[in-house]
Amino acid sequence: MEVSGGAPKSKVKVGIPRALHFYRYFPFWKKLLEELGAEIVLSTPTSKKIVEEGVQMGFGELCIPMKVFYGHVLHLIENHPDLDYLFVPRYVAEDKDAYFCPKFLSLPDVIRILPNVPKMLNFEVNVKEFPISQSVIELGKQLGVGQSRALESYKTAKEYFKEYQDFLRKGVPVNHALRLVQRDLPFTVPKKKSKGDIKFLLLGHGYNVCDTYINLDFQKKLRDQGIEVITIENLPESLFKVPVIVNKRLRNYWRHEEEIMQAIRYYLTKGRDEIDGVIFLISFACGPDSLISELIMRDMKVVGIPFLDIIMDEHSGEAGLLTRIESFTEMIRRKKRKLEMDAKKKVKSKIKSEV
Repeated sequence: MEVSGGAPKSKVKVGIPRALHFYRYFPFWKKLLEELGAEIVLSTPTSKKIVEEGVQMGFGELCIPMKVFYGHVLHLIENHPDLDYLFVPRYVAEDKDAYFCPKFLSLPDVIRILPNVPKMLNFEVNVKEFPISQSVIELGKQLGVGQSRALESYKTAKEYFKEYQDFLRKGVPVNHALRLVQRDLPFTVPKKKSKGDIKFLLLGHGYNVCDTYINLDFQKKLRDQGIEVITIENLPESLFKVPVIVNKRLRNYWRHEEEIMQAIRYYLTKGRDEIDGVIFLISFACGPDSLISELIMRDMKVVGIPFLDIIMDEHSGEAGLLTRIESFTEMIRRKKRKLEMDAKKKVKSKIKSEV
């Protein structure tokens, strides 16, 4: 908006809750909104207060990530009363063969009923009905930006997001990459500490795997025990090109669960010897995750890869979590030592027989 008297144009302040899709799409959102002339205001990392307020506002059947999202919205409302807009995009379908969870589809409508919510920017991703560029043009109109500039901003944001994803595929932790994005720093790979003696694939949606308050800093706990951790975001793009068909009648159509199943398919086949175990972080009351967790567990038994699922909610305790991790890790280390000893015995016996 223009300020009278020839003063410079003031930037529109847009609040973004640090929850849910933040852990996946924030680099794209940030670049797009800034190119459209907006100033980003982020909520703080998840805290006890944010969780408590979110739990009070959300009803009991909601999963913890949704309750946390409420808490982040309330934090923005309370601490940034000068916000011009709140950015809560509606993600329906990112490709034509899958949907997002119904709770994501209705998220903007639910957030609108919270007390004292500022105006919300409308941005919908639903490629089953219209291209994302159309939503970008509409977003630009809300911010007073014309079609040409909006499309140019979209192109810049897509290129930046592609660069970000390629950076993650170098094995960089998501939280490290997000910090660089937030501070407008170049994508530099951090110095690697010594690799662990065992390697785990950590499955789960970004908001479960990367919110260190909700998951009790799960990845750090693994690394502290000498475990090398990889997540879905670190895997090659080629693994996610072909859809997973469970059988002739059952095909997964949830977007997030499809990615998890695609990642697991690789480790059931070509990548079977590349990891020592799989851990799946699941939110309590998440129906789709509960279903595919059962399917993954059965497949892991068939190929002999140790599998552990951990269900999280607002009552998760650190002591119990540590006990499960330590037990799982020790079991795998003992198994690995036994296999190594058996292999050495075979080599010795073979040498003796040849002599």
